[in-house]
Amino acid sequence: MRLLRNAALSRRALYRHPVRTALAVSGTAVGVAAIVTTVAVGRGAEREVLDQVDALGRNLLMVRVGQLPPNPTRPASGVAFTTLRESDARAIAERVPLVARVAPSEGRPRSVKYGTVSTTATVRGTTPEYETIRDFPTVAGRYFTHAEDAAAARVAVLGAQVRDVLFPDTDPLGQWIRVGAVPLRVIGVLERKGVSVDGGATEDDQILIPLRTAQRRVFNVNWISTIYVEVRDRDAITEAQASIAALLRERHALDRLHRPDDFLLDNPRLLLAAELEAARAFRLMITGLGAVALVVGGVGIMSLMTLSVRERRNEVGLRVAVGARRRDVLTQFLVEAVAVTGFGSLTGLALSLVAVAAIARWTDWAAVLTGSSVALALGSAVLVGALFGVYPAQRAASWHPVTALRAE
Repeated sequence: MRLLRNAALSRRALYRHPVRTALAVSGTAVGVAAIVTTVAVGRGAEREVLDQVDALGRNLLMVRVGQLPPNPTRPASGVAFTTLRESDARAIAERVPLVARVAPSEGRPRSVKYGTVSTTATVRGTTPEYETIRDFPTVAGRYFTHAEDAAAARVAVLGAQVRDVLFPDTDPLGQWIRVGAVPLRVIGVLERKGVSVDGGATEDDQILIPLRTAQRRVFNVNWISTIYVEVRDRDAITEAQASIAALLRERHALDRLHRPDDFLLDNPRLLLAAELEAARAFRLMITGLGAVALVVGGVGIMSLMTLSVRERRNEVGLRVAVGARRRDVLTQFLVEAVAVTGFGSLTGLALSLVAVAAIARWTDWAAVLTGSSVALALGSAVLVGALFGVYPAQRAASWHPVTALRAE
């Protein structure tokens, strides 16, 4: 009953000064909205990075061709070595025990046509292991086989975007497309994947064909540009990377000729791990700014309560004189402070919900609202209100009733 009576007194006191109360509430609301919204955006950024990690495939390493160094006849780099071969991929699979499987690959943009519809896509020659290593399952049809690769068969598996462009209303399976002048029969359609690891392009605009078909019929080359490597154990990726580098240097006689690497070894997970750390650091920084705004709101509440205590000295003295305990006075003003922060928290939560919805609708940012972030923001706001309300509440409770009643 005492608590309910204190709450009623606090409500009437706050209603007597609506502008002052609104300003105090707005400070808390801004702090809570800032914390919830920024945490949601930060969580969304982390989720996108984690999705990219999952999309990479199984413990992936990428061996890519290096760039020729510039010289007087070639002042600018950009010309790639042609020393990486399919035999290098086989050697990695056979001689590096930490490697589970490999998928040599050669991909280039090419014009693709079906009937009167044409588009440009990345035509990638590879082996059936690509499906497992890159986690690229088919949603229709099948992958090509090792036998089809050995025979340089004219078959193709379409990416989701290529399928949408060439066959918007037709089942592509069994249809013939042309890559340049080479006809290929569609035997499968890939699951939709989204943007690539570096975020620069979609992975759904590719067409997978057998590696020998690409080398002999489409590109007319005998080298490859990339080897996708799946390592057996994620913890052994660094060791596998060193073993692969040593093997390739041996096969390319680089140590004997005292030459630098003519290949590049990439661990995409390291890049994404750095992006994840950057996203988390950004979220912590922005959340810290939101916490500062919340503390500023707490200072506003303390100012409000201090002014309210000064104006209500007569009321406090009268209550104490008729039997109210100092604990009752302390509770009353703490209840007022918590009430202000509680209402401000709910207002800030509503604002954050609107902000998160607007971000999701009108920007490319992802926002993930979690119950833990909401609970953290609301709990922090109420705690700030209670902490900043202690001083004015203790000041009111410490007044002697005679002194308080004499105040005008």
